[in-house]
Amino acid sequence: MFTRLTAGFILLILLHGCASLATRMALPMVEGQVASINEETDPVLAEQAIPASLKMLEGLLKDDPENETLLHNLAEGFCGYAFSFVEDTDPERASRLYLRGRGYAERLLAADGAPEQLTGQNPEQFKNTVKTLGADHLPGLYWMGQCWAGWLMLNLDDLQAFVAISKVEATLQSALVLDESYHYAGPHLLLGAFYGGRSKMLGGKPDKARDHFDKCLELTQQKFLMAKVIYAKTYAVQMQDRDLFKKLLSAVLNAPADILPGQQLANAVAKQKAQKLLESADDLF
Repeated sequence: MFTRLTAGFILLILLHGCASLATRMALPMVEGQVASINEETDPVLAEQAIPASLKMLEGLLKDDPENETLLHNLAEGFCGYAFSFVEDTDPERASRLYLRGRGYAERLLAADGAPEQLTGQNPEQFKNTVKTLGADHLPGLYWMGQCWAGWLMLNLDDLQAFVAISKVEATLQSALVLDESYHYAGPHLLLGAFYGGRSKMLGGKPDKARDHFDKCLELTQQKFLMAKVIYAKTYAVQMQDRDLFKKLLSAVLNAPADILPGQQLANAVAKQKAQKLLESADDLF
């Protein structure tokens, strides 16, 4: 009996090891799929494909729960899906998806040696912790910040959002210090939205927002079109600058579809959002 139990136990270990190995062998295919979605020029097709891809990644993660590639792609995937296809029509669902993405980013940071349950730290402890994170932590830090900021902007009337503001700012500032150009100058873009998406009464800082947006456009040579959309949606609306609003969004609509290879989907979604914003201008100004 002992021999059979031992053999069975060893078999379970081997099977688990094979599952993890199989997951890692599948990673090149995963990366290819992610690249394919980012290069998709038809947003409708992408919207239909992304949920199945995310569930596939979650399935793979069960066999290799600390796999950094999977955690990274899940954090980015849930964040991008919520922003691109959900928040404009169903902000409550988008909020849940953003928090789901933040959870994967938090796990990515922990897999890289950061404290577990980082977002649960008190504000002062959290600020001190993120300042100690290094370049290896940048992907987790950045996507945690983007997911968290996305949730925050949809829940400004929630007490939890008020408590989270300083943590989100610390996360984005830390990402900026590590690499201002990361993910198409994403730290500048997120800080522009963070400071520009709220009125001064709610802590908005329009001058800082404008500076961050302009730096993002400079670093990306104005090819990442979503930056102009968010610039218009946040800063231009808060400042009631209709001319800037129209100028930014018209530039998005007039830009070539292939202006930024590898980000065709983001730019196609940017064009859709720009058109809708222009159509709603009379309600915004």
